[in-house]
Amino acid sequence: MIAALSDRASGWMPRAPVLLALGALGALGLAVAGPVSEIRELGDGIAEARDRLARTRAATARPVPSTPFSGVDADAVSAAFRARIETAIAGRAVILEDVTVVPDPDQVRLPLLNAALRGTAEGLHGVLAELDGGLPRVRTETAEIAVASPADADEERPTLLRLSLTVRGLLAPADAPPRPETGR
Repeated sequence: MIAALSDRASGWMPRAPVLLALGALGALGLAVAGPVSEIRELGDGIAEARDRLARTRAATARPVPSTPFSGVDADAVSAAFRARIETAIAGRAVILEDVTVVPDPDQVRLPLLNAALRGTAEGLHGVLAELDGGLPRVRTETAEIAVASPADADEERPTLLRLSLTVRGLLAPADAPPRPETGR
């Protein structure tokens, strides 16, 4: 008890007005903290929106990729596809067996173009690399490889592979202006 009286006398024990002032200051801090945190959240949201806007602007600034195989009818689209593949297989151990156009009922103006190729692994790899990396760039829908004939060491014949390749074409109306080809 003497210790309690000596603490009060030395000023260690806060008085009621000081406690009230500290409580009011704490309440004021809590009242200000809510709007400050909301302002921070809004600032983060604005920064995210600016990032999205910058990405959208960059995407719209890029040139629109065109379909490299377009024409007014299936024969024109098929001829463009055949010419591109024949250019890619030039000088390689690859044979173009067939090119067909398959209408897509869901996307009438975007038919599927199928090519059947046969050749060595190196030759087919080169053709796919040329189609993917050359201009205009070809976007492959599907590519399936199977062994056409196994290697024969006695006859010194390499393994022949069969490649079935599917890409998209574009049927453009006859009165539409041609789209410029880009190599994106």
